[in-house]
Amino acid sequence: MLKSNFSMNRIFIKDTFLAITIFFLMISFPSCKKETIMLPPDLGEKYFPIKQGSWISYKVDSIVWNNFYTPVKIDTFSFYLKMKIDSQYTDNEGRTIYYYRKYYSLTNSNWQLSKNYSINKTAQRIETFEENYTYIKMVFPVKNSTIWDMNAFNIFDKTESYFQNYDVSKTYNGEFFDSCAVVNHQNLETLISKNYHEEVYGKNIGLLYKKLIKIEKAINGTWNNGVSCTYSIVGRGQD
Repeated sequence: MLKSNFSMNRIFIKDTFLAITIFFLMISFPSCKKETIMLPPDLGEKYFPIKQGSWISYKVDSIVWNNFYTPVKIDTFSFYLKMKIDSQYTDNEGRTIYYYRKYYSLTNSNWQLSKNYSINKTAQRIETFEENYTYIKMVFPVKNSTIWDMNAFNIFDKTESYFQNYDVSKTYNGEFFDSCAVVNHQNLETLISKNYHEEVYGKNIGLLYKKLIKIEKAINGTWNNGVSCTYSIVGRGQD
């Protein structure tokens, strides 16, 4: 009987020692946890990608009202534009500037160089230099509450540009684009005029669509002097 009790005590002490050892091992080493990988925030920069050699072509349709004639003369025009990101250089402020070349065609081929623009992309915004004037085309992050002045660096009237929407789908010339940002630069209409400027950008592509209206109205409210112009994407590629 004494031998049996002694054996049971040995087993109890052994089990207790093992349990205590496991406990201390558990608290001595940090527990394994799944590491959370923090992805950088999406600021929307992919709506205006800059890649040397990339290009987008557009069909441009315009209507011109001319009140020099009676009745008002209305003409329509259609042509094609290609915008290509060309070479780059460093300006005197140490910024990387890209040449943005504009080509013109009546047939979507046999392109003729029309204008040279430039683009400066910073962490906060996209600046384009066109016809000797700087425009702020887009700011980051892309979100609906953001408002900026497209003409902050030129002599033109102040605008209240804003993102009308983003991450929305659009279709242009039969092609579907699943993530687009809609920028409204101007939407002002009075009894005597209408000024409207909208641009739509596709993620990882760039400008897909642009609508410009600058019209004077007659007393009866009809449009009688000015222009309405629409750009819509028809092709893109990489040279």
